[in-house]
Amino acid sequence: MNAAPPSDQDGDWSIFDTQRVKAMRLVAEHADGGWFVGDDELGAVFTGAGTITANGLVSARSGVSVAELQGLRSRLRAGQELRSVQLGTEASAEQIDWAATLGLKRVGEIPTMTMDLRKATDASAHPFNIRLAGPGDSDKMTQCITDGFELDTLAASAPFANRSFLARPEVTAVVVAGADGDIVSVGVSVHAASHVVGLYAIATHPEHRRQGHGAAVTRGLMAAAREHGATVAYLQASASGAPVYTRIGFIRHSTRTYLF
Repeated sequence: MNAAPPSDQDGDWSIFDTQRVKAMRLVAEHADGGWFVGDDELGAVFTGAGTITANGLVSARSGVSVAELQGLRSRLRAGQELRSVQLGTEASAEQIDWAATLGLKRVGEIPTMTMDLRKATDASAHPFNIRLAGPGDSDKMTQCITDGFELDTLAASAPFANRSFLARPEVTAVVVAGADGDIVSVGVSVHAASHVVGLYAIATHPEHRRQGHGAAVTRGLMAAAREHGATVAYLQASASGAPVYTRIGFIRHSTRTYLF
């Protein structure tokens, strides 16, 4: 059984759903060929990133009706197609049937994990060359994300390492540099609300996995977020990443359902 999130004096813990939509919108607005239609609670987004989590119809509200989903889809222009339907709760039979008519016939779940940054322990001692990154690191960050997520093309990683995106004041990037200067681990955060920060694109080159690089990057992002006044962090965890985040102190908050 998951522990209940501690109370947040600065706001509702569920706010991260809305902040995730805002973050995806920010990525899309800076991505080559990216687009966003909708609002902060129900939007359709295309970032061009090589994961379903960064492309599709995204709901930050529970109980959204098929009529609402269809209404948003009807606003898309020619060439703007949905790659997934992302729901914050379990999908209803009606939602599953509707997505199937769009060719989205598979159902998956990805856990959302949260962390009270006010209770995070400082584990800054590590042997890595970790630092903040910026627009000048765009190319090497793109390569690291591509390798880390084992994507087919650099373009599939580019949205989270886009130079103009990295230059945004809401965005922080942390990297681990190898002995040769190449980036071997990377992570990005989007601080779209006063107290909430989302962690994204945490990736480590396959040759450097299981050595603590991802945990160091995550802690670096958390430390930077605390310095900017954030009290809550959230992320979506892969099966391999969830144990790492659990050891750091993240807890499973909810499950997001994907129709793709």
